Amino acid sequence: MSSDPLFRPSPPPLPRADQREFEELVKKAQAPLSTPASRVLTEEELTLHPDARPPVQPEFEGEQNPVTGETGGPKNEPVHRWTEDGGDWSFKGRVSDF
Repeated sequence: MSSDPLFRPSPPPLPRADQREFEELVKKAQAPLSTPASRVLTEEELTLHPDARPPVQPEFEGEQNPVTGETGGPKNEPVHRWTEDGGDWSFKGRVSDF
């Protein structure tokens, strides 16, 4: 056993060609995402998954909420009553009973 703190067990070295390929793959994985994409996504690839929830439609158009008068706020009220008796509330699609 060595007294050097940097001496640690490690995997056996790869053959030179495999090591070079490994290093290139690591460089590609760590490259910034700002590099241009090599291909354009098709319409089919951009569609939602069949199990995905449909996007929530805004309750009003424009920047000002006609009910509250708020400018630049959310387009939907985040908390809603789920049932008529008022016992259940929903927030981001999850229902809670208080």
